[in-house]
Amino acid sequence: MRWQAQRDTALPETWTWTRLNDVFDVRDGTHDSPKYVSDGFPLVTSKNLYTGRLDLTDVKLISAEDHRQICDRSKVDREDILFAMIGSIGNPVIVDVEPNFSIKNVALFKYYDRNLSEPSFLHLYLIHASERLKRITAGGVQSFVSLGFLRKYPFPLPPLAEQKRIVARVEELLRWCDTLEAQLHQTRTLGAHLLDSTLHHLLAA
Repeated sequence: MRWQAQRDTALPETWTWTRLNDVFDVRDGTHDSPKYVSDGFPLVTSKNLYTGRLDLTDVKLISAEDHRQICDRSKVDREDILFAMIGSIGNPVIVDVEPNFSIKNVALFKYYDRNLSEPSFLHLYLIHASERLKRITAGGVQSFVSLGFLRKYPFPLPPLAEQKRIVARVEELLRWCDTLEAQLHQTRTLGAHLLDSTLHHLLAA
């Protein structure tokens, strides 16, 4: 029913309603808890995605054998996207480091054909989808979204060139917002100084 409601939403002529697994190879990491070791390979979980960037400063390590077995199922490559499936749903990140790590309870979006997808466009869409998924999964003991649900989740697919134009426009708007925020902070700081100076003169008088 939700899928049909999405499909009934009008799209531009050049766009197509698909499912995420029609365009991306959607996998997940291990759901088991390997034995942790003092010297080995990082095991990335949802807590490492919390800031919106891949944070490997607080991560447990697993053996080379466990790392190999997890990579056989879900090897991470540069520009793949990671997406938390349990706890704080979402927080997608684009892998921008050498991905010599494994994943646990994290979805992995890989590409069938890079001519179909711009990573930053998928990243923006997953940020948008996260809010809806959080509402859908709220209320349980622990929020969780299944791999099957993610694979079937509706995805509006524009041509690659249009994806890139959308990403460029969003980045431009974000830079503009950052500039406005910096100017507002500067104005507030100036106002605080003026108020402090005024009060100082009044009290001195």
